[in-house]
Parts: sequence; C-alpha cells; structure tokens
Amino acid sequence: MTTYVRPLPTAVLLLGAIVPACAPRPPVGVAPIAPALHFRVLGNASPSDSGAPTLRLAPGSITIRGMAVQVEGAGLYGDLDVGEPATVRLTLYDSLPGRPVHDPPPRSRYRQVIYQADIGPLAPGPYQVWIGRFDAAGRLVEVAHEPLRIEVEGVSADDSVSLAPPRSRTPETFVDP
Repeated sequence: MTTYVRPLPTAVLLLGAIVPACAPRPPVGVAPIAPALHFRVLGNASPSDSGAPTLRLAPGSITIRGMAVQVEGAGLYGDLDVGEPATVRLTLYDSLPGRPVHDPPPRSRYRQVIYQADIGPLAPGPYQVWIGRFDAAGRLVEVAHEPLRIEVEGVSADDSVSLAPPRSRTPETFVDP
C-alpha cells in the first residue's frame, strides 16, 4: 500500500506562520521599582525648629524633612529599608571617621540639625513610613513615633520619576504626625 502526501496550498502555509505571530502575548514582566535614597543634612536647626518630621508626598516619591542631633565631627547619615511590602523605613545613624557604625561614639558634643531624605521612585499604593535612630550602645533602632500611613499616587505620563520637586498640577500633600 502506498501513501500519498498532498502538498498544502501556499495560503495555508502563510496563514499558519502569521497567526501565531499576531496572537496576543502575555504582558512582559515589569521590573520591580528599586527606590533610591538621597539623604543630606541641610544645616543647623534654629531655636524655633521643633516638632515631628514632616512628609511631602509627590507622584511616585516622598520627601521626609526632620530634625535630629548630630555628633560634632561626625556625619549624620540615613539608611533606607524597603524590604518589607508597603513599608518604608528610614534609619538615621552617626558615623565617625575610622570607627565602625556599630561602635558607640565617645562622649561628645551634639548639635541639632535639619535633614532631608528624598525617597523614590515608589510604586503606587499605601505605605507605612517608619523613622528611627540607630543606637550603637544598645545595638538597636529607636523609633520615637508611630508609623505614618500614607498613600503614594502613581506617576502620570506627564510626570517624570525624579527626586526633583514635582511639576504636578495638583498641590503637594504634607503629612504631619
């Protein structure tokens, strides 16, 4: 017995090649947003400066401005932790030249300074914002306030994701605990 194979028409072959290429594809995975921290000491606090840190919300980012004590001759630094979902942790710590961070600084003079931490880009959604201070002697982070609960808005096509002051048409939101 002989089996004959009939050649397929060219139109069927082309259709078979085009249809899979035009079929809808699953969405490409979006890379997770990796927030960055830009921390700086703005200068000495004045006697009238007081109160808890304030947060400025902008599309896709937040700015924290507060007051802290800084060891004279040391740097005041900030560390960002976003390892837990919907949580932003800012930890302040002192660093003396030539000393590990976990080594308590010697008794020294302190001064009050104003700091600013710009954090972003952040994915839209609710967040708890914790602000703490690393205590090298106790090897722990002290948190003086309850977490602030905020809602970060998404970035529109008109807004660029940057840590510069927002260009949005809506007023910024300030959160004061």
